[in-house]
Amino acid sequence: MDASTHFRDRGELITGLMSGALDAADAVVRTRPAVELLGLLVPIDSLTQDYLSGREPQGLRVTRSDFEPWRRQLVAVVAALLERWVGDDKDSWLALAMRAGSHRGSLPELIDSVVHPEHADPESWSGRAPRWPRGVDASAVLLAMAPPGILEAFLGECATNEAAGGILTRMLDRGPLHPKFVGHALGALGTDSMRAALHRNPAYELAKVRAHVLRERHDVAVLEHAYFTPGADGALRVGLVRLAEAAGGFRPDFVSRLKTHSKDASVLEPLLVSDDPVLVHWVLRRVNSSLTEPAIRWAAYVTLALTTGPEPVWALEQERAGALSRMAEPVRASILAGSVDPILDAADGALGNPGLPRTAIDLGAPLIEPGPYTELIRECVDCDAYRLAVVDGLVSDRAAL
Repeated sequence: MDASTHFRDRGELITGLMSGALDAADAVVRTRPAVELLGLLVPIDSLTQDYLSGREPQGLRVTRSDFEPWRRQLVAVVAALLERWVGDDKDSWLALAMRAGSHRGSLPELIDSVVHPEHADPESWSGRAPRWPRGVDASAVLLAMAPPGILEAFLGECATNEAAGGILTRMLDRGPLHPKFVGHALGALGTDSMRAALHRNPAYELAKVRAHVLRERHDVAVLEHAYFTPGADGALRVGLVRLAEAAGGFRPDFVSRLKTHSKDASVLEPLLVSDDPVLVHWVLRRVNSSLTEPAIRWAAYVTLALTTGPEPVWALEQERAGALSRMAEPVRASILAGSVDPILDAADGALGNPGLPRTAIDLGAPLIEPGPYTELIRECVDCDAYRLAVVDGLVSDRAAL
């Protein structure tokens, strides 16, 4: 598949899900090859976001927070399928990891070929893996969702099985980069090919920054230096803001340095999750009309509303919109009620509200949350009859669905 085909398929899946034309179960059942579906289970990172928005003839502008509700629905359906039909069977998981990258059928057909080997058609998974032009390996995604012990079993295979070692090399080149993959590649059992693949991966440099931050999370100087690292994305910088404030706050030199980036939205926007109303107000005056991540605006409005009252929010929103009639509805409701409550309600769940980061995932690493997915499955699958039917009705003939 060439790059334009990959982009078209990915764009249609994203827009179909976000518009309501596709249900998560529809996407799981219909998407071929499975790599296109599995790639969407990983949170959209800055590299993928830039890739999507830069394709011709018309780019797709979608951010991590835009797509997050639909990503979690997809994860829930896939996790339920895996839990129901694969469970903790090591041999089945290893077979999935070995076949996922080159399977030409849908994800249910891939699972079916493993749990019902008599149904398997070797022609459907022989050949070269369909590659995404910008990262994300199907086998890596599946192993990220595996129960405890499976990933270690796969790495054990890599030590003696040349084919498994080749798949690990492919995963290191594409990601997502599980820390244990990286540890294996850099350890005594790693090969020159694995290390070369790892260093080719554009996500590896940020992965090293995240690892350093997590080791030195209480050192504000380290956090400030990481904030200005070339290539640092918004999610990482949001995490750094939270960590820095938990460690006592940014120092005056950091704030002074921001003035040399007063026109760089990628540097300024993440600061809107700060609890410092002076800093938030200063940043909003510069980026409010051109935010690339609009959800972050509500985190900033909450900070101002709770610390200084709703009036600064009213003024900033009117300045952004240009007229009262074009202001965001929650802000107009706040004006009419003379209350901050509509602003707080609108901000519920917006970027910046979760707690302090504790892991690489919280710092924006494009990893899937570790299982189990019990609550997510219950929320997105157990209450939906159609999705339950997809999970429970895994058969080789998908037309029955």
